[in-house]
Amino acid sequence: MAILFARLQADVPLKLRRGAWYRVIQLDDLQAVIEVNHRKIGVLRAWLEIQQRPPQRWTVVTAPEEAQRKAPPHLRGIYGVCPNCRGRAALPKKLPRVLECAKCRKEFEISSPNGNGA
Repeated sequence: MAILFARLQADVPLKLRRGAWYRVIQLDDLQAVIEVNHRKIGVLRAWLEIQQRPPQRWTVVTAPEEAQRKAPPHLRGIYGVCPNCRGRAALPKKLPRVLECAKCRKEFEISSPNGNGA
């Protein structure tokens, strides 16, 4: 099997980082097994977006209400996930075309909130 990556494509009751891509270990018609912090987690395939490699764009994520109460103020509401280091960053209301990551210092385009290009 080719190396595949997956991320949640819907609000589901799993404790996975929204917008983060995980390596797919096993895949069948109904379920995918992904690697999360060196552990194998089974997830319904219908809940996942699966690709051969994660896009090299910032992923725009809207934090779920429960997470917003626990998150630092700059990560409440809408934030971005860096495609290189998986760092998170607050995003302005009017999204720029590109953004530099404060953690890894690399610059990437920003995906539109619906997952298509910027």
